[in-house]
Amino acid sequence: MLTVNRRILISAPHDSVRRFLGDLNQIAEYEPKVDSITVDPSGEATAAGRFWGMPWRGTFRFVFGRDGGYQGVMTSGPLRHMECRIALRPVNGGTLLDHDEEYVLPFFLRPCRTLIRRWLERTLETELDHIKEGAEALNRRLQLEILGV
Repeated sequence: MLTVNRRILISAPHDSVRRFLGDLNQIAEYEPKVDSITVDPSGEATAAGRFWGMPWRGTFRFVFGRDGGYQGVMTSGPLRHMECRIALRPVNGGTLLDHDEEYVLPFFLRPCRTLIRRWLERTLETELDHIKEGAEALNRRLQLEILGV
């Protein structure tokens, strides 16, 4: 199993980050491996994109946690197992976001495991940067609405 994880401090309150992540249709905006996603009301999602340059398509089951994060598990697709988890925790100065991704690579990709790990780490950092920017921008918009601007 190949696991990558990162943590980031978002300078926005927990509720703003929770609200930003609550719209699963936005995943294609911040997840570099996803080009498109369609979410139905039950939490099932069909996504398509590129993994290490190769096109893929899969179905995921998403479950939201009490903390406002979520867990997504691939129920059908090119990998035997793919799971992502986002956990949120309010802290002084904002919200701490922990993000983990787990993959079981097909046999033919295992020799490239180190290269794929590095690529996944870069995509995860890009993803967290986009989430940080998006949640902080949402928080600014909400604050402006409160002020009536």
